[in-house]
Parts: sequence; C-alpha cells; structure tokens
Amino acid sequence: MISKITLKNFRLYDNFSFNCNNRLVILSGKNAVGKTSILEAINIASTTKSHRTTDLTEAILEQKDYSQINLLNDNDNFKIILSNEGKSYFVNGVKIKHASDFIGHLPTVMFSPSDIELIDGSKQIRRRFLDLEIALNDKEYLSYLSKYKKLVTERNNILKSDNLDEAYLSIITDEVISNLVIINKKRKSFIDDLNKKLNETSKSLGIKNINLKYQETYDILNPKKSFMDKLRYDKITKSTNIGTHRDDMIIYLDNKLAISYASEGEKRISVIAIKLALAKLMEENYGIKPIIMLDDVYASLDKDKIQALSNYVVKGGQTFITTTSILEIPDVILKDALVIRIEKEKNDGRE
Repeated sequence: MISKITLKNFRLYDNFSFNCNNRLVILSGKNAVGKTSILEAINIASTTKSHRTTDLTEAILEQKDYSQINLLNDNDNFKIILSNEGKSYFVNGVKIKHASDFIGHLPTVMFSPSDIELIDGSKQIRRRFLDLEIALNDKEYLSYLSKYKKLVTERNNILKSDNLDEAYLSIITDEVISNLVIINKKRKSFIDDLNKKLNETSKSLGIKNINLKYQETYDILNPKKSFMDKLRYDKITKSTNIGTHRDDMIIYLDNKLAISYASEGEKRISVIAIKLALAKLMEENYGIKPIIMLDDVYASLDKDKIQALSNYVVKGGQTFITTTSILEIPDVILKDALVIRIEKEKNDGRE
C-alpha cells in the first residue's frame, strides 16, 4: 500500500506531497487540475512507462531540468528522476541500473478512458499492451523481445541493401523465427491465463463473456514456410511483413467482435474487466494485491455496472479513483475512502 506520494516538477506540480495511507483513495477535482498526473506518476514508478506519452520528458514541468517522483509504501521508498539525459531509478536509496530490474517492485494496474483503444485502436496499441503486461509478469520476455526487434531491424537492413546477401538473409531469418516462436508461446500462454481470470471477472461484474484471441500473421506450425512464401513481397517492400511485430489480439464479447458489435458502454466495461483480470493475474504471480488505479471510471456506465464495479473494488487492494465530483462515487466506496481534493495552481491536497 502506498502511504505517501511526493512530486517535484512533474506536470502541473512544482512541489506536491500528500499522505494516502488508506485502502481507498479518491482524487477529486475539476478537469485539468492534475488528478490523472498523480496516477501517471504511480504508473511510471511501477512500469517505467506512461500511459499518456512515450516521451517522458513531456512530464517535466516547463522551464525545469528534471522531474522527481517519490513513493513510499509499507516496505520501500521508490524514487524516479526524469531528465533530458534519461531516467534514473532508486529503491531505498540504491540506484537500479536497468529498467527491467526496477519493474515489478510495485505492481499496479491502471484503467484510463484512452484504454478503449484496446478495442477501437490499432494493432500496435494491443501489441504494446501485451508486451508491457507480459514483461511485468515475466522478466525473461523483455530480453527475447529486445533481441527479436534487433533481428527484424537487421533483416530489414539486408532487404534494403543494393547487394542483397541471400545467405546472410537466410541466417537472420532463422534467428528471427527462433525468437518469434518463443515470443508467440509466451503471448499465447499469457492470453490463456488472462482469459481464465476474465471469465471470473465477467461473472463478478455481470457482463457478457469476454474472450481474447491471439492472431498471427504466419503459420505457427510452419513459420519457416510462411517467411519463404512472403520473401518475394518482403524484397519488393524492403521490409519484414510478417512476425510477432505484425500480430494482433482480438477481443470478443459473447463470441462477437467487440470492435464491430459492442456499444460504447460495453467497450468501456470490457476494458475495465480486462484490467481487473490483470490485477487478479498479477496477484497470483506476485503474491500480493496490486494497486489499482481507475481514472474517470464511472462515466458511461449504467447504474447496475457502477454498483457491480464498486462491489468488486471494495474487496480489492489499495485503489485510487479520480472523479470530478464525489457525488459520482457510490456510498459503498465513499464511506471508507480518503478523499483528496486537488485544486489548480495551489497544488495542495487536503482531505
């Protein structure tokens, strides 16, 4: 459980600190006052990534050289420094050299309104989701993914060469396939595990059954043949057109494509269910309940879904919820919650 958060030169905050040693924390305030930025900071401290940008220097307060995030929980003190020179990570004052070694110390799951892009957005968004969530649960995955990306880049460089070396291309292709098979297996295993948790979560929320399916751009039983069949086209386009960097994750509701048949409300609650299923999976892997962050979660949900989600949340671990009005928060949550009022410019939190 996070007990204290301190932000320096982060987004709107020049120097902001508040205690949050409570299982349910409500961040209340008008739009654009920095509520989501607090969740973003927690997310960066957990995953080294932001859900809002791929360039973390954007989170540095204007005209400042760096940002600093400090989180204190029951056992550890986490510090992240962001600057134009890069990112630095510390746990209990000890600098962590590699991001992969920092990830996993503070398990979290976050829902943001933009997560609806998991259904409506591009394949790249869904692959990024898969890669991040698998990496949080399987550190070995990052090394295979990094090697695969370098190999695909090398293969593309060969394809772009004026004097294409067929023998070298074949060797690199075999290496690509070797890593592809491992990544494919890990992605499918993760989706299978997540589907099991989704079945439980869907029932708890009283919604349609959600099922995720991995969609390859090649025949996993004979990937070599798939690459050979695509070789002529790869040479024409000077690019690798199949592989795990082109694959997708399809989301179904009651065996129908969510992107085609689900309403906006159904899409929203489906993504929320996926995130809550992730929390269950993470709890199983880490042995502790992850911190859940719900950004503007109650918008577009009907009364029954709001009640079901609230009943689910009160049984979980520490949860941060943002809202423009505490009137949106059901009594079952509000009665035990710590309410932090976020006000623009003052940058001070108070109960």
